[in-house]
Amino acid sequence: MIIPALDILQNRIVRLYQGKYDTAQFYDFDFKQRLTEYANSGAERIHIVDLEGARDPDKKQWQFIQEASNELKLPFQIGGGIRSESDISTWLNAGVHQVVIGSKAVTDKSQVKNWINTFGAAKFVIALDVNKDGETWRPATHGWLEKSPYDLFEFIEFYKELGVKDFLCTDISKDGTMTGPSFKLYQDILSKFDDIRVQASGGVSSLEDIKQLKALGVGGVILGKSLLDNAFSAKEAVTCYQNA
Repeated sequence: MIIPALDILQNRIVRLYQGKYDTAQFYDFDFKQRLTEYANSGAERIHIVDLEGARDPDKKQWQFIQEASNELKLPFQIGGGIRSESDISTWLNAGVHQVVIGSKAVTDKSQVKNWINTFGAAKFVIALDVNKDGETWRPATHGWLEKSPYDLFEFIEFYKELGVKDFLCTDISKDGTMTGPSFKLYQDILSKFDDIRVQASGGVSSLEDIKQLKALGVGGVILGKSLLDNAFSAKEAVTCYQNA
């Protein structure tokens, strides 16, 4: 499925280049209107990231995001600044379909395991942002400045055994670049795990990219900058994916 994405910083829509805050490109689109446009495109889900909350948990944009998404009938998943059981409860009670756990899934597996046992595996998307380290895909944390000593497949196996089916995987070198997706990353994952749903994120710049990702077997294609920069519309992306 096609998953339009909106990142929020300072209550505004923004895109970062390879996750760096000093590269922030702000857009003048109204957040609520953009959500509605994506919801009307035929997309099956929307991805929202609270970048302010990710940078500083004390500055979460809960109210702004909730007010804009309150009438949204489409399922959506949210990440950024989720650090506690209370954070998860708040979002799920607000109607979020799934919460996205990123760095915490790498640095504190035992805590995330407890959350999964408490709320159920279906409520979680595990987000693993990776760099290529020789022949190994290695997750990065702390603003992508630190790398895990363990490889990507070990984390997928760990959470898969807990019942998690949804994994959002990003090749950091591709994030926000519109230089084409990391096809090799998704080939490597799906050749080893054929019973999970992989959301591909980063680098998509054309409808042809979407066709190739679907052919690989990814479960979802997250589109951020390509939609904001009008490389194609959300409706065109949905149609492309459905007909690929």
